[in-house]
Amino acid sequence: MTSRSRGGVNLEGELAAAATHGSLGAVVTKGLVEGSGVLTYEPATAVSQEGEGTVQEVVLGLTCVLVAEHPRAGVVGTLPALPPARALSHVGIPEMESLVGLVKVVKLKAVAVDPAHRRGGIAAALIATCRQLYTNWAISTVRAVRVGSGLETYYRQQGLSVLEEGQGVSLTMFSVPAGIYTEPTERLFVCDLA
Repeated sequence: MTSRSRGGVNLEGELAAAATHGSLGAVVTKGLVEGSGVLTYEPATAVSQEGEGTVQEVVLGLTCVLVAEHPRAGVVGTLPALPPARALSHVGIPEMESLVGLVKVVKLKAVAVDPAHRRGGIAAALIATCRQLYTNWAISTVRAVRVGSGLETYYRQQGLSVLEEGQGVSLTMFSVPAGIYTEPTERLFVCDLA
């Protein structure tokens, strides 16, 4: 996988290519204009018998990449948020159908800020913007980080709950028990909307 760097912040190749093609965040962008119903309608259409979408296309359409720009330095921070597609493979439901059921959860893949611009509130602003965007659509956010990272206090300050090591988020999709779980070396930080 290739990556591009702008202002010290790397974008994975697939995200960069989707941004170039205009498909990155296409469903999210449409949802901002037309309302949250688009977030389920568009993926459902893609996975219907007539639809021609792939899992990757649906995930990229539901992915939102927020960036922080500095007038002189360019992009100095980024936060990609996307459906937790990796969790889908363990559910026992075909990927495309289960993806439609998971549009109520978004994973904060990473929060990255150029070292020269840290401690200025950029990461907090990116997290707050992401939470506001998805909370408006009644979508919960989750973030997995390595145990011992020391980020517990930080994420609590950002309004996320810190789960115990190994504790996951339970979901039920199409009457099939499912969940989002971490690796043994990770823990989840969750913004629950309830």
